[in-house]
Amino acid sequence: MSKPSKDTPGALVGQAAREKFEPTTLSIMPNEDVTRISLLRHGEVESFDRRIVRGQLDAALTLRGREQSELVTDWFARALPEQDVLFSSDLSRCGFLARLLEERTGLPVQSDARLREQSMGDWQGRTWDEITAEDGARVTAYWDNYVETTPPNGESLRDLQARVRGWWDEVHAVHAGKHITIVTHIGVIRSLLCSLLDIPLGDALRFAPAVGSYTSLLVSAAGTVVESFGERPWMWSNQSVGSTKPALRIALSGSAGTGKTTLGRALADQLGIPFIEEGMRARLEKGLDIHTLDVRGLRSLVRELWLEQREAQEAAGEAFIVDRSSLDYAAFWLHYNLYEEHAQTDEFFAELRASTEHYDRILLFPWGALPIEADGVRATNQWLQLRFQTILEGLLDRYAAGAQVSRVPAASDFDERLRVVLGSLSS
Repeated sequence: MSKPSKDTPGALVGQAAREKFEPTTLSIMPNEDVTRISLLRHGEVESFDRRIVRGQLDAALTLRGREQSELVTDWFARALPEQDVLFSSDLSRCGFLARLLEERTGLPVQSDARLREQSMGDWQGRTWDEITAEDGARVTAYWDNYVETTPPNGESLRDLQARVRGWWDEVHAVHAGKHITIVTHIGVIRSLLCSLLDIPLGDALRFAPAVGSYTSLLVSAAGTVVESFGERPWMWSNQSVGSTKPALRIALSGSAGTGKTTLGRALADQLGIPFIEEGMRARLEKGLDIHTLDVRGLRSLVRELWLEQREAQEAAGEAFIVDRSSLDYAAFWLHYNLYEEHAQTDEFFAELRASTEHYDRILLFPWGALPIEADGVRATNQWLQLRFQTILEGLLDRYAAGAQVSRVPAASDFDERLRVVLGSLSS
């Protein structure tokens, strides 16, 4: 295959799709004759959110998982056309993506059982909750030393690494200096990274590439360099080739203390799009006491906050994350009993309802999943927040399109929340 020029459409999509190596990379390499490894993780599988122990079960892809595979293939084939050899796990969730790549690149898929996920033996197909309830001591022992401990009739992470390293040594001996594409599972990616980067296997869980993601390694005599990790190019699929930002207009919705701002900032950082702060918090931090406002003052404040946000959204254009949806302001209006002026309420609600159509997604955060911090700004009365949340959820059910609203998981673990939300944005 001929190498595209830097002006070729698709040649420079994604942080790792480069013509030349960075100076820092070149400085530790004796020459540019390196082996490139492209690691592609399969798409979302069925019951992805249920904490099922899959291991080597041949779990089927969801509709979204198949869409992710198609989008990864389209990006990868355009951004990195110079591929020399294509390997895949023989499990169907990887095989689907590998066959798409075969069709686009013309490279035959070489399936290999050594690229399967870690075998979890008798635990496969069951949830961690079920297994823990039945044999909590054994589960505890496993997580105390997951590197060396073997699930019943399964294999340890050390066993997986030995299997994968044996496969890699064999393949590298034949294809050194080439571009090797591998479609596989998170356990294989983790073990290969630890092996090639000389990182203790006990740190493997620090690597968490998402489903449908791309990781690139450069291997030379001087060592291994991570060129990119866990890219999700399918999130940029609705943009023209070469764009650096996804066209996503995302609104965060929920009562105070549900984690909107923290997660919103992380999402904006991941996606490379602007984050629009809510205006109420800034006013409260400057000393505003809303309890001193009468009904007219509260009406003016809510309308002022909405106008301020609407202008910020319009300035941001086609890509932003905003810390409140338009219907949150409708919920404030009802929560504070501001609806006695019927004509004014009709007009305001009509605008707020129409504005929901401009969001690509509204992320609804659950009440009660996180403790409300006493930061001196927001009200810590959980029942007051539940009142607002109940009104808001009713408005979202009534006025926002069902497919437009995604519920953020109630998990208190931040990384789990972020992973699930990022995955939901691909649908």
